[in-house]
Amino acid sequence: MKDHIKEIIDANFSCEENKNRIREYIQKYLLYILFKKKIYKELVFTGGTALRIIHKIKRFSEDLDFSLSAKSRGIDFEDMLKILKKELQLSGYSPEIKYSGDKTVKSAFFKFQGLLFDCGVSSHSDEKISVKIEVDTNPPAGGKEEVILCNSVFMFYILHYDLPSLFAGKLHAVFFREYTKGRDWYDLLWYLNKYNLTPNFVMLNNAIKQTSTEYPEVNEKNWKSELRKVIESADIKKARNDVRRFLDDPAEIEFLTKENLYKALKKS
Repeated sequence: MKDHIKEIIDANFSCEENKNRIREYIQKYLLYILFKKKIYKELVFTGGTALRIIHKIKRFSEDLDFSLSAKSRGIDFEDMLKILKKELQLSGYSPEIKYSGDKTVKSAFFKFQGLLFDCGVSSHSDEKISVKIEVDTNPPAGGKEEVILCNSVFMFYILHYDLPSLFAGKLHAVFFREYTKGRDWYDLLWYLNKYNLTPNFVMLNNAIKQTSTEYPEVNEKNWKSELRKVIESADIKKARNDVRRFLDDPAEIEFLTKENLYKALKKS
């Protein structure tokens, strides 16, 4: 299985582009393992990688983000990591795992040393590529869960949030993230250009309550004005520099402007 990665390497692409392709291959394989071991039924796929794999957004992602399903019986995070590691090892990988499982949002880094070197992408045998997995064990209530069959390199079912719920999660990040993350703003422009899409307000307000007791309730009448305030204060130049390396087509960075965000917000 590991040798299949070499088939996706393209000499015409930059080193960064090939790294993105390798990481995405590993992400899809991890999702396949979660399906094969029936763990996927406990976890709702969310975040930017869900947009990428399910909705084909044209940017890569570093993380696999999940929320515990409302129907979940609970999950042993450490046991899940052991299962993933064993399956990876059986496929020829040698992952190093570092994790933090004592918080509400449990996280782990799967680091692969030498993989880039073996694939001819890096000249340094000790360079690592990593995939981060996060599981929110206390997600905001109200997200709508759906199951989809994915057929991209591997075929697997995945439990995920619907698009309005994913949009709610992105708005919460834009409203409250304390630093500029370029992928937030690229994704926001993508969401705002989806015709007639509105966020899941129940989920959004439940997320807000988990973060702040002072923030006003967001609804159909005021969500655009609240978002406009955040756009006004955003450092879009910094966002562009941050997200550029993750884009399928780096030239698309020219579309990420405040003017285009305002236009999309007005017509959405």
